[in-house]
Amino acid sequence: MMKRFKFNPNEGLILCKARLADKEQSAFVKLVVDTGASITMISIETALAIGIDPAKSTRQVEITTASGTVLVPIIKIPSFTCFGIEIKNLDTVCHNLPSQSPVDGLLGLNFLSSAKIIIDFSKNIISAPDK
Repeated sequence: MMKRFKFNPNEGLILCKARLADKEQSAFVKLVVDTGASITMISIETALAIGIDPAKSTRQVEITTASGTVLVPIIKIPSFTCFGIEIKNLDTVCHNLPSQSPVDGLLGLNFLSSAKIIIDFSKNIISAPDK
């Protein structure tokens, strides 16, 4: 059986909520589903809120933003849950979106493919497998 989540195609963005957790701390964030993003992105503040300091990351990657190419840290989120699916140790980049952004980050393909998420635009439904 699959869990189903409706979305409104007229809103322009597909929004979702995710829970990010380390051993002792967790945070809830609003993300936009971004099939054009190869990796999930959260803000630096979100990482710090769950006890992860992006400045201590030893891995970095270049990403292209509206303002150009920037080098950003890659961190592992110990527990990343969205659409009822938990992924352990999800690689995530840390970069702040513009302050006027309605979301805290982007849900990228690394989560969507690992979680086996299906987006059906003909029915406006996102399906996630039951565990």
